[in-house]
Amino acid sequence: MANDLETFREQWKKELQHIVNDHSVHPYDDDGAAPPTVGGVCPGCGEENIQLDKHSSNSLLAHGIHDESNDETSQDAEVDNKFIRATNTTAVTTTESTELEYYPFKILTQFLNEAPKRFVPRRARPAVKQASLSYTKRKYFNNESADSAEKRQRVLQNRSVLLQEEGGARKNMLDLFLADLDEINEIPFFDSTLPREVAIKIFQHLDMKSLCSCSQVSHSWRSLADDELLWCGVSHSLGYDTDLHVSDGHGWKEKVRQRVEEKRLLNANWKARTGKPYNLSYPRGGILCAVHSCGSNIVAGYTSCNVRSWNTKTGDVCTFNASNTALVLDESAEELGRIHNEIKQVSTTAFVTAASFRHGFVDVWRNEGGTDPIHTFTFSNPDITSLSACDVDSRVSLVAASQGTRVQVCELGEEVGECLSEFDLSSAVTKLDWLSQCPSSSLPRLLITGHNTVYVKAVSVSSPWNYSRQDEKTTEVHNVIWAPITSVGFRRSAEEVAVGFNLYAGPSTQIKVNVYDLIKNNLITTLTGHTWIVSCIFMPDTPSHQLVTGSGDRKIRLYDLRAGVSASLTLVGHAAKITAVEMDDWKVVSGDEGGFVCVWDQRMCRKLWDVRNRHPVQYCHFDDRLLIIGNVPYNKFPETDEFEVVSSLRYRGTVQVYDFLANQQTQGIPDICLSSYSDPEASNYNIGLVVPYDVLS
Repeated sequence: MANDLETFREQWKKELQHIVNDHSVHPYDDDGAAPPTVGGVCPGCGEENIQLDKHSSNSLLAHGIHDESNDETSQDAEVDNKFIRATNTTAVTTTESTELEYYPFKILTQFLNEAPKRFVPRRARPAVKQASLSYTKRKYFNNESADSAEKRQRVLQNRSVLLQEEGGARKNMLDLFLADLDEINEIPFFDSTLPREVAIKIFQHLDMKSLCSCSQVSHSWRSLADDELLWCGVSHSLGYDTDLHVSDGHGWKEKVRQRVEEKRLLNANWKARTGKPYNLSYPRGGILCAVHSCGSNIVAGYTSCNVRSWNTKTGDVCTFNASNTALVLDESAEELGRIHNEIKQVSTTAFVTAASFRHGFVDVWRNEGGTDPIHTFTFSNPDITSLSACDVDSRVSLVAASQGTRVQVCELGEEVGECLSEFDLSSAVTKLDWLSQCPSSSLPRLLITGHNTVYVKAVSVSSPWNYSRQDEKTTEVHNVIWAPITSVGFRRSAEEVAVGFNLYAGPSTQIKVNVYDLIKNNLITTLTGHTWIVSCIFMPDTPSHQLVTGSGDRKIRLYDLRAGVSASLTLVGHAAKITAVEMDDWKVVSGDEGGFVCVWDQRMCRKLWDVRNRHPVQYCHFDDRLLIIGNVPYNKFPETDEFEVVSSLRYRGTVQVYDFLANQQTQGIPDICLSSYSDPEASNYNIGLVVPYDVLS
């Protein structure tokens, strides 16, 4: 470091000495004038001379200080001469400082030459008028935008306008800086021309809120942020119109806005219990036996062996007839009697409806077909224990039924059906469920629940099952000895199954819930905390890390699989055993044997409202808009008068539907009957609303 410093000093001295040598001899001018003197000292001889005439000024200008005041006024020239004279007087005072005389002037000269305009004192500086230029921003992603050459030409034109307004004088550094700022303001956010497809691909990574913010930037950004392709993707991500393509409609942003407002209105109506109730009744059907729903289809089975179907969207009502209503004699009885036939279970999909009967057969109907069944399959013994149906596509459906240890699976076409498979298990089957929407398997799979085991069996629709490959297609999920299963729940989106069971080990009974992963076929966790049997389990698709259980101890427990094995939330308020429970992202709906249906708020941990019926709640299901409740009585054949054709209302059971998006405004009622009526003319009506629906003239 020291050597470098010494080297720099030597080079500095040589440079200064070289400058002094170059200017030590001053030649005479062409007119024979004497050499110039600076600061009263002659550089060549060192004699004092205080004159500073025209020749000294020319000599200084020859060293780099140019006089540009020839075209200026005499006042400006005088100011420049005073400035040069003062600078030279203070710069050189003695002969020893002659070596440093010209190098600072060289730096100052270079600075003045590089500056756009010569130095002028503030008091003598002419006022510079700022040009009023109008710049227009270039549209983003515009194919017709100017290229770089056109942009440079525009900048040059702006500068020429400034020069003309200033009379050809150079601008100072502040003016250049302001002009540069104006040019920067002209540059758009994206100073490049992108194809619209690439820009839309970039915007596809934004969410709904970010797209709305981008649409407020400019007209070109609004054109991109409001593209139909982007808002169609937003609609599908929110779960709306997933079966429609972007070309199937227009105005996707408006559709999403309407859906969001509708969602807010639904949440407010759910919390305030602002819904329109419907009572779906069928008096001639007898006593209600079973209820099921799928989408907008609601079906109910009665003791008259009829199945009633309602469509909440179209308002269509249909009654399906059974294939066999013949009486069956009870030979086991001491006195000759008959066995009443009734519907045990019902199951419906978007295309088919199935019902099982006490006499041991199953009828299947097409929802858009006639009232007669398209297929019937029977069992050797009565009392079918479980029934489940699913749709493979719009033309093919599957129906599975169990009786004891035997399971039958039938394939239904558009007009006819056939038996696809029939097999036996080692234990009695208590429940059947279809896992048709599993993403990891293209084939529909049947979830079979036995006494203490749970199996998953894949079903091939193209050909019947091969009995020799039965073990290869059957997967055992749960098997605990001396632990009867009380309830099963599954999650279609994540392929998870939850099994509630009672473990009889030692003097006490342990009630647990095992959660299994069907993809890896392993145990995820074991949930505890119940004090009585787990009567129902529900696993929502969203949120995918939660599940809710209902127990015989009249409590509802909500579990978060990320938190641990204990319940994260316990809801207390029912007076009987919980029979049905469901949940979504903010509420829980539960029903019990006492006929109560309660709606709970998860965040507040309290009950919002409840509904009561005299019969137990066997079925309870809800979606964003509808709440469907099925109250099925225990006694299907009460003692009544033999001449009564229609059963009494207290014995029938009910199917209640609450629509939380229906129009609650009153229609056809006179204004005088409304609570908001405030017309002064009401004083003319002196009848006191005795006949409020009469129109008075």
